[in-house]
Amino acid sequence: MQLPRIKKLPDILINRIAAGEVVERPASAVKEILENSIDAGADKIILELIEGGIKQIKVTDNGVGICNEDLHLALDRHATSKIQDEESLYNVKTLGFRGEGLASIASVSKLSLASKIKGSPYGYKISSNFGILSDVAPGAINHGTVVEVSELYHNIPARKKFLKSVTTEYGHCKNVFERICLSYPQINFELRYNGKVAYQLESQPLLQRIFQLFGDDYTRSPFEILETQANGLSLSGYIYHPSYLSGNKTVQFFYINGRFVRDRVIQNALKQGFSGVLHHDHQPQYVLFLEIDPQEVDVNVHPTKSEVRFRDVGSIHGFISSSIRKALAISPNNITQTTTPVQTSTPVNMRPWEGEIHSHENTRPYSPASSSRSGGISLQRNDRDVSQATIRQWLPPEGVLHSSSPTGKTTTLFTENKDIHEETMPMLGFAVALLNGVYILSQVEDGLIVVDMHAAHERIILERLKEQVDKRDVPAQRLLVPLVVDIDEILLATFTEHEAELRLLGIECRFVGNNQLEVEAIPLLIDTMDIGRLVLDTLRELSNYGNSSVLSEHSEEILSTIACHSAVRANHQLTIPQMNSILRDMEQTLRADYCNHGRPTWFKLSMQELDSMFMRGK
Repeated sequence: MQLPRIKKLPDILINRIAAGEVVERPASAVKEILENSIDAGADKIILELIEGGIKQIKVTDNGVGICNEDLHLALDRHATSKIQDEESLYNVKTLGFRGEGLASIASVSKLSLASKIKGSPYGYKISSNFGILSDVAPGAINHGTVVEVSELYHNIPARKKFLKSVTTEYGHCKNVFERICLSYPQINFELRYNGKVAYQLESQPLLQRIFQLFGDDYTRSPFEILETQANGLSLSGYIYHPSYLSGNKTVQFFYINGRFVRDRVIQNALKQGFSGVLHHDHQPQYVLFLEIDPQEVDVNVHPTKSEVRFRDVGSIHGFISSSIRKALAISPNNITQTTTPVQTSTPVNMRPWEGEIHSHENTRPYSPASSSRSGGISLQRNDRDVSQATIRQWLPPEGVLHSSSPTGKTTTLFTENKDIHEETMPMLGFAVALLNGVYILSQVEDGLIVVDMHAAHERIILERLKEQVDKRDVPAQRLLVPLVVDIDEILLATFTEHEAELRLLGIECRFVGNNQLEVEAIPLLIDTMDIGRLVLDTLRELSNYGNSSVLSEHSEEILSTIACHSAVRANHQLTIPQMNSILRDMEQTLRADYCNHGRPTWFKLSMQELDSMFMRGK
């Protein structure tokens, strides 16, 4: 069989091929057109949709506009005003730059483009009928640009079959609109669907914009992030722990230099940042903005520009994960609001885990046991619960308690009848009772705090254990018989580059030829894990992200089990000083708002909420 001769494809066919990547559905067209309006400096943008955007998409902006001589170029493939040469391709500061968007949309729709630049007495208009362009002609238009797209994919029935229902396509368009609105809260946006106003957003602070898009849940309990480095790298925005949200929305938005992206490096960094504080049923929620030197990130990876590549993957990954961990160490119940508060009613804090019982009765505990190995302990499984002596080692003596308040004033409680009003009130107040052997009730100046005794205590113990392990620089244990692990060329190169880092993690290997490593030592706390999988997983993470969390996550899992079975259990009767000791330790412990399994350890009922319950003042 002889293939046809090679020939250059017509421009219309080229554009339709490109449209398959750039314009997957109406939402893709919405994204391209809205981004053009933002790049044009518009501060007011109106998006109008009919029948999910399939029948019509119309975007009106008040940007700088396009002069009549350039209108035909705006619908020509790879014609753009945003980059001029190869150097500017790697220093992109605009959302668009490839010059494909409008040309691709025009090839699969009926499109009209009208624009008027500032100071011009007339506006001008050009049309495209599925890629066939009209002449430029005068048109009535205010300052700015109007793009109108109709009958999307009407000329390609095979492609139109892949579109979903009108409702589904509108949902995708709405998601794109929300993503862009979040990234530019200083811009006025309006969304009209089938002639009705769905959103009307004024220029506003980011937190207010989040509230208007997703509800007041996202203004009551945010963790604010504002981290910067000397090289201009910065991360800002808000993250949310699902336990403090009452709805079932999933808010996950990450932007790089104002552009929404989905990137596996970022996703892994977010996962590590939330590690140890997120229940397995929950997903992290966030609205985050990474600002980075454009030369340090390549956005020219995919036509949709939703994927990126970083020059220094490891530093970006570490910066994001550490910033999130730092933010989550601050209690959302003790954050001072710095933005204009949203005027909403204040409902009673309902416990999202209502009806659940925090119990680990069916888990098999780890217990410290003596070891013949030098340099540390080994962990052995058994079916015994931790003894009362083990629990008592984590509790203070019953007669006296010394603790420090957040103000630095030392508080000494000698009796259970101490008048708590004589002391400076700490953030979590002073214990007054133990409810049903499970919950510590603590009085604060403006209400009542309820603490899950076991959940709080296990977090305190876990963080202490982690500190103890960290100070020993991950002690290693040598294997009696070295283990041979097969690796590929990529992981071999990773091993060569990161051999010193592996030793710091407690993994000692040497290359023995034939793409094989001989594992001679592993971290002491990892003696229950498959050694081969441990080494391979660690190398893969070092290859992908420049650092690895495999060891820390697995050792934390073991330490978490120890902490869980060392913490006080339900019906263990504590004295008032012992309860106060737990409260003071919580105030000094990182991530004390969550147990080791990501559930909340405490919540607060204000006097206002209590008065509302009992209808006082009504």
